[in-house]
Amino acid sequence: MQLHYERWVCAKVFGKQEAKKLIGGDAEIQMKLTPTVEENNTELRLVPDVGTIEADGSLGELLRSGTLGDMLQDKIRTSILSAIQKGTDLGAVLPPALQGCVTIQNAQFKDGGSGRLMVILDGKVQLSNEQIQTLSKQLKERMASP
Repeated sequence: MQLHYERWVCAKVFGKQEAKKLIGGDAEIQMKLTPTVEENNTELRLVPDVGTIEADGSLGELLRSGTLGDMLQDKIRTSILSAIQKGTDLGAVLPPALQGCVTIQNAQFKDGGSGRLMVILDGKVQLSNEQIQTLSKQLKERMASP
């Protein structure tokens, strides 16, 4: 991740509004996000591993030891996880007959080519005979509707 960060403060001095730059600089942070499966086996989580941080002066100190670094890691993790969860929400991508019957066993990233990143999920489905019949009916109805 490459970033430019500035923090400003506005204050009224002798009746005039003034803006003062508190901190600013450029940084480059290496961060590895590993997809893992939550304990309930139906949701993903991203585990961050921060590598080297190259940053100017006081910005580097804040990123390495302050809450700014933690906040940035969290924002990156949640934004990527949000994008991933849209495609891995079992309730949205599976037919109703399979919902509640599927668990995720493993998750990993894969190069999708052309600058795309894919998430590969391995899972398990356990169905009763009744659920198989319901699923078959739902799939036939989907195929029949234009």
